[in-house]
Amino acid sequence: MNREEAIKATKNGAIAACISGSLTLIIVVIAIFSNNDDTLALWNDPFNFFDILLIFACAYGIYKKSRTAAIVLFVYFIISKIFIGLETGKISGIFISLIFLYFYGKAIQGAFSYKKIEKSENPSYKPTPKVYYYVSIPLLIIFTAIVGLGLLTMTSVIPSTEVKAGVDVNQNNKEMLIANNIISIDDKLNFFYSTGFTSILEGGTVLTQDRVILYVPDGNNIIQIYELYFDKITSIKLLESGNLLNDSLYLISTDNSEAWLRISLSAEKRGDIKFIEALRQKLVKNP
Repeated sequence: MNREEAIKATKNGAIAACISGSLTLIIVVIAIFSNNDDTLALWNDPFNFFDILLIFACAYGIYKKSRTAAIVLFVYFIISKIFIGLETGKISGIFISLIFLYFYGKAIQGAFSYKKIEKSENPSYKPTPKVYYYVSIPLLIIFTAIVGLGLLTMTSVIPSTEVKAGVDVNQNNKEMLIANNIISIDDKLNFFYSTGFTSILEGGTVLTQDRVILYVPDGNNIIQIYELYFDKITSIKLLESGNLLNDSLYLISTDNSEAWLRISLSAEKRGDIKFIEALRQKLVKNP
């Protein structure tokens, strides 16, 4: 690959990244403003704007012949497709994805070729400062760890960070709830959220067909289970609204001042609102 080909490859890669970022931005904006909980539910999340910023930042880096930006975007694109496949249960747009990967792959080749040509032909060429590697390599490791953690939350390895509808709860997690007597085999799981970091047994909240369940381990790692049946619940009060970093807190009360639950629900993808709305509908049907 000569200089002209290298420049063209990085330019095309940057254009492809800008197209990808623009399409993602349009989809996210439509999803958020339409508040769609079906086909666009995956995109109805403010965290997607960080993805968009990363894509455009990499596009600029590729335009500037950055090898790091080209590699990051190529890897990130593959990981994002795996993430979407795990989340939706299907892989779509394979042909278009391969086209983007082709341009991103060529951009990597172009960036490395351009640097090699510059080094051999330009007497005033200055190599990349070592401090750049000292900063970029740790950042890449952190980024990879965060992405890997995000993918693990979509399996049964570690708990999900969002409230899950019953149909989306991993079978292994369902079996674990049953095995620990948190729910019975006959219960219908409507919504589930675990506050645990390494295991769902570290705590969580369950909404079934007839009750709300809160379970937490005590000091001896024995799971304590508290539940309120719908016909006993008199009020649901929001104590603290959640955000990207903190869960929403709700107080579920009964006529008995000693019978109440204080539950935490993730605000990610409006999961807390979906859980509480489903609970309120249950109370209407069970006055």
